[in-house]
Amino acid sequence: MAERAAALGAPDKLAFLLSLVPYLIDQVRVTVAEAAEHFGTTPEQMRKAVTLIAMSGTPGADGTYTHETLFDIDWDNFEERDIIRFRAAPMEERPRFSAREAAALLAGLQRVAALPAFAARVDILELMAKLARGATDAPAALAVRPGAQPGIHGILVDAVAAGRRVRIDYVTTRGERQVREVDPIRVEGVDDAWYLRGWCLTRDAERTFLLDRVASVDVLGSAESHISETADDALFQGDADDELVELALPVTALPLLADYRGADDPVRIEGDRAIVSLRIAHPGILGRVAARVAGAVEILGPPSARSAVLDWARAAIAAQGADPA
Repeated sequence: MAERAAALGAPDKLAFLLSLVPYLIDQVRVTVAEAAEHFGTTPEQMRKAVTLIAMSGTPGADGTYTHETLFDIDWDNFEERDIIRFRAAPMEERPRFSAREAAALLAGLQRVAALPAFAARVDILELMAKLARGATDAPAALAVRPGAQPGIHGILVDAVAAGRRVRIDYVTTRGERQVREVDPIRVEGVDDAWYLRGWCLTRDAERTFLLDRVASVDVLGSAESHISETADDALFQGDADDELVELALPVTALPLLADYRGADDPVRIEGDRAIVSLRIAHPGILGRVAARVAGAVEILGPPSARSAVLDWARAAIAAQGADPA
């Protein structure tokens, strides 16, 4: 005996119908079985839903319904071949994104699709295709540039998924080239940079590596299992060798440093100002901190940290073609 799908309650049925209509319009021509599989329902329930849609529409100017204001189903295809196709759908005035709005959304979805957690999500690609088709004009061609080298990023993502140890050729913040063997924990991004978090066998401790500083990656054998010492929502963990930087910013801006602060980093509140001490492994991080709290942060010390931010600001100004002096 065929398994029957559970009957939908009124709210769920309404949500189902509201999702079904744009799906059928977008598909143009789809079989009952394909539509039923897409929505996780039975062909019988799908036929009932299509029949109900055929009795729906938008009222005319006088408030009455006519064949021109109802959904017009191709009944011959529907009844004889189990194919759903609209001859007409009274939704010509549905809101649509402009080409610029669609391009902005597509850029955001490209960035999301590049994240390891969403790498296998086919529905993101389907949504991107729908946005491009549904815009008032063709969106501008664009691409979101990844911060890390694509090959290295992909190798590390695969290594995390497969539980494989890697050997990386890494340039430290002091400019020293070192070879590290790492059991990867995860690959994640902050702002425009990608990082590998893993257990470094050289240091016998958890470390975070900037992918832009990884020259090459070799995949080795199976990785050992390690319990992460860093909270899931914290990327950086201070090291005794990291430079301790003191900065001041408004108390209200403290949440903007959540990705950079460790659980033990001290904070001192002075009125509406917070004095924060951060352990910084990479001088480029200071530039990102300054950009995130633009105009509101003051680097108190050490002098090398102030110089690093000054150099970063001058480089940013020069990149815009202006005089950094």
